[in-house]
Order: sequence, then C-alpha cells, then structure tokens
Amino acid sequence: MFKTYLQYINEKESGGAEAGILDLTKVSYKVVKNFAEELFEKHGRVLDVEIPNFEKNFNLAKSKFLQGKTERKDMPVIATADVKLFQQRLERGMIDINNPYASTTDHKNPFPEGLTGKQAKDFIEAGWKDGETSDDVVNVLPLITSAKDLFPIQRQAYIDKSLEKIAKDGAEGCRSFLVERKLIASIDDYIIDGHHRFLTALLLDPNMKLQGIRIDLDIVTLKKLALAYGDAIGNKRNK
Repeated sequence: MFKTYLQYINEKESGGAEAGILDLTKVSYKVVKNFAEELFEKHGRVLDVEIPNFEKNFNLAKSKFLQGKTERKDMPVIATADVKLFQQRLERGMIDINNPYASTTDHKNPFPEGLTGKQAKDFIEAGWKDGETSDDVVNVLPLITSAKDLFPIQRQAYIDKSLEKIAKDGAEGCRSFLVERKLIASIDDYIIDGHHRFLTALLLDPNMKLQGIRIDLDIVTLKKLALAYGDAIGNKRNK
C-alpha cells in the first residue's frame, strides 16, 4: 500500500517525528516516489525537475545504508555547534587516547560511555595529565569528497526528512545548505556525523562535493571515542 503525504502527516502528528517515518532501508521505491510526488507538489515543485535521476539515486542511497551496522539510538551525537571544539581538543591532545594513560583513565576502556560531572571533565582533559605532551594528538584533515565515495555506519535513515528539505528549499537551496554544513568522517571515509545530510546529497547528486573534517582515526576507534565524547559534553542520544 502506498503511503501518501496525508498519511505521513497523520502518523507524524501522532508521534515519531524526531526520527522520521520512512526508513530508507525498509521502504520500496514505489512508496517513496508516491510520497515524494505529493510532497513536492504541495511545495509547488516537480520531483523529476528537482531530482532528474531520482530512481537511480534512491537505489544507490539504499544500497549504501543497507551496509550500515549501527542503529540510530546507538550513534554518537555531536551537534554542528560542537564540531569546532571537538576538533580543537583532538588536535591539542586533550583526550587520553593512547598509552601512557593518566591516573583517571581506565587503560582497558579509555572511552567509557555515560560519563557526567567530574568524570566527564576528567575524560575531556586527561590527555594533558598523562605525563606526555604529544602522545594523544590526533590530526584533523579537511574533507572534500564526492558523496558517493563516503560510507554510512548508521543503518537507519529517514528519507522523508531529506525529501522534505529538498521539497521546501529546492535542489539549489539544498546544495548551498549542504556545502555550508560540515560532515565528520573517519580516516577510512566512514561518516560519524551527518548521515541525513549525506542522504540528501546522494538523492540530489551522488557526485556532489561535500565538505567537513576527516579525523585521523579508523572508524572503530572514532566511533568509540565519539560516543564517549558526546555523552561527556551532555548531548542526549537519539531515540
């Protein structure tokens, strides 16, 4: 059964608005196209004009997110406003990532989740308290790459959120927005923050150049670090 835009609005008003309704990995192209055509018409736009290769781009995006392993609720939360300070703390070696460890760091689990208060403050500053000045410095490099060359770790992506953005602002408006907002990726090109912006770019044009920062850590290490960091600065996890 096709999900119409009206059905979507009714479901959204009854709950679940934060996450979205149409999970890309679980919904068919026919359902999404039907939804998108109604949505774009509501905003005075035509789907095939704004996104000429919609079916091809949809299939690419779906195949990308089907490779994701992490549920949305288990993802790190680092808001756009947090990115600059996160970068500075990594480049200054403030977070105790490598041996030797400070006395407050558990060397068996240097990235504990759920820290608050003094423990959270210690986590963010412990790299300066381990007797070494440069062992925890992490290089942060500029990221400029095509959307198609990045990989998501999050499996859940709500295509209705991306389509609403495109329908409201138009393709060109979305392009400007995506250029301004920075993604965070690992050294091996996995996205740690910015999955829905990534999805929006894939739908518009997989060759679109996205910008952000590439942290010189593999995705396994970066995910553990980002989860602990997001908790320590007080960001609530996604539902």
